[in-house]
Amino acid sequence: MKIINKNKKGFTLIEVLLIVAIFTIILSSAVSLSTTKVFESDLIAKSLEVSDIIERARNHSATGFRGDVWSIKVLDSDALCQNSGDCILLFKGRLFASRDTNYDRFVEFDSDITGVYLNADQENEFYFGYKSGWLATTTASYLEQQHIILNSNVGKQKSVVVQSSGIVHVFTCGEDKVFDVEGNGYNTVKIGTQCWMSENLNTGTMLAAATDDPADNGSIEKWCYDDTTSNCTSRGGLYDWDELMGYITTSEAQGICPGGWHVPSDPDYETLIANYPAPSAGTALSLSGSSGFNMFMSGERDETSDTYDSLTSLAVFWTSDETTPTTISWAHYNENGATMSQEAKAQNWGFSLRCLKDY
Repeated sequence: MKIINKNKKGFTLIEVLLIVAIFTIILSSAVSLSTTKVFESDLIAKSLEVSDIIERARNHSATGFRGDVWSIKVLDSDALCQNSGDCILLFKGRLFASRDTNYDRFVEFDSDITGVYLNADQENEFYFGYKSGWLATTTASYLEQQHIILNSNVGKQKSVVVQSSGIVHVFTCGEDKVFDVEGNGYNTVKIGTQCWMSENLNTGTMLAAATDDPADNGSIEKWCYDDTTSNCTSRGGLYDWDELMGYITTSEAQGICPGGWHVPSDPDYETLIANYPAPSAGTALSLSGSSGFNMFMSGERDETSDTYDSLTSLAVFWTSDETTPTTISWAHYNENGATMSQEAKAQNWGFSLRCLKDY
């Protein structure tokens, strides 16, 4: 059977069906792309909405509005939220349990409609100081950053970060930099479910020589390869394990990483490496690799000889996990090869540090 067009040229039934199938695929792709754009724009809009309500709480507290402090409560699957879903609550008062409900204001989340949702483990509560606007919490006696992570059905993620000063900003892994205590900025990369620095940390005061050891003196100290600051600038600092952990031994401690980030655990590195076939994980994580991790060959400070070696042929990263005896910790390394390796090393060796985002 043939279908005849106006020009008397024929198409077989198979050709007609093929054309219909092609148009169906194109239409389906266009609809999918349109939905993705809607969900991405929803993520941006929702992160701005969350930022706005947090800034409102800060401004109310800083100006003494209604003679009280104002607080934020992050709720997960709570009856106060629409359809018992996720929401963020702005409320008057210091404590959620004793708040004046007449002043409640909500930011609602509904992943079925907007595709934006909160992580399940983010229930949190914090307030801003009266007439100061500085961040305070109901769960800790010290000031710390607060992070609210927004996810989307298209796999994108944004973090609304509240600094101790009360300043709010939106962080997108892979697009935004993270800053250390000295104000140095580091590029970031999203790999699987993790957000990593894609540069080695370089914060602290340079020790004068490889023969010098850092001390628990309240000041961050580092080695620079060949005692040259330019090597720290281009490849990051080399750190003693105790120094980078802040002289505590808790796995996944913040250590000298920025607020909201931590020294990766041994399982954190295993999760990272598992994203790639084992025989080629080192290649994927390398400076020119497909992952964006950008592993630098930065060498090491050898504790047995108090010297530096392997500047362009070795990358070694500390983890936050000790082994037996407790003067030894796990490290992951690469020797300009296709694979990644693991080794337990004495804690006074000098290795590189990559920080990992808490969520």
